[in-house]
Amino acid sequence: MKTMLKAFSLPAAALALALGTSVASAQSVAQTPLSQPIQTSGSVNPSRLSSCGVLGDGAVQILQVNQDFAAVDIAVSGTSGLTLLIQGSNGFSECHTGGGGTINAPGLLNQGTYSFFIGNSGPTPTSYNLTIREN
Repeated sequence: MKTMLKAFSLPAAALALALGTSVASAQSVAQTPLSQPIQTSGSVNPSRLSSCGVLGDGAVQILQVNQDFAAVDIAVSGTSGLTLLIQGSNGFSECHTGGGGTINAPGLLNQGTYSFFIGNSGPTPTSYNLTIREN
């Protein structure tokens, strides 16, 4: 799936406030171009009901796209019922589900800031491995 979006470039903290998330709860903020893939793992205790299942309290990763667009491959593996919500500048929101515990989401992200939230189809504690590669 390819996604195109015109987006503003906002500092991560400003975007996090606008999205109701906390930068402090995110594991890290990365910026493009990526010299190597982003890899993060952990677990979330889903407690926030959303249109993309039950999410953890905060973003597990924030990505600042600094060029006009970035072609990325996003892969998440983890607990059965896994969900991934990507929220970005200018109202961008995309939900991916992986019933078997695997999600692959290639796409184009326009310039802006994107927050990655991990969840589950229910309030089940969820382990995850997230990888973001720039093509």
